[in-house]
Amino acid sequence: MKTKLSMMLTLASLCALLSPLTPARDLRVDLSTRRAIYITKSKTSIDLKDDRYVTENRNITLNKRQAESCQGDKCTFNLGIIAIKSGGPSTLSTYGQYTGAFGIVGNTITFSANETTKQQVLPVALAVGKNVVTFTIDPQKKIAETDEANNSMTVTIIVE
Repeated sequence: MKTKLSMMLTLASLCALLSPLTPARDLRVDLSTRRAIYITKSKTSIDLKDDRYVTENRNITLNKRQAESCQGDKCTFNLGIIAIKSGGPSTLSTYGQYTGAFGIVGNTITFSANETTKQQVLPVALAVGKNVVTFTIDPQKKIAETDEANNSMTVTIIVE
């Protein structure tokens, strides 16, 4: 009986010593996005009911009249994404950016306590014709994640 109790106490002590070395489950984080880019009418939010969207690896055709503004062969559209945070600390800040022939357009995305989704809408100047647009969350990989492979998506936006 003493040997069994001694072994149980030794095992419990060993587990206690090792537990700080094991990452806590609630500190593991994964950032991703809904696999769509929204063309919003608003500069600040996505209307899931009425805004058009294009899903990953797909095309959408937009008319210049749908743009926020046009100058020559460039038209500015408000592009939105829905960022998703799974696990990790209650508050977290990262960066989200669009890239393409237009350059880089991005901004900070901050998840407040208990937020698991966050919208980001940014004005992006697209050329008339075919535009390949990639969105990436945490592009500099500053946040250690459980899955880095789900941080980017690419769509094609054709402006007529």
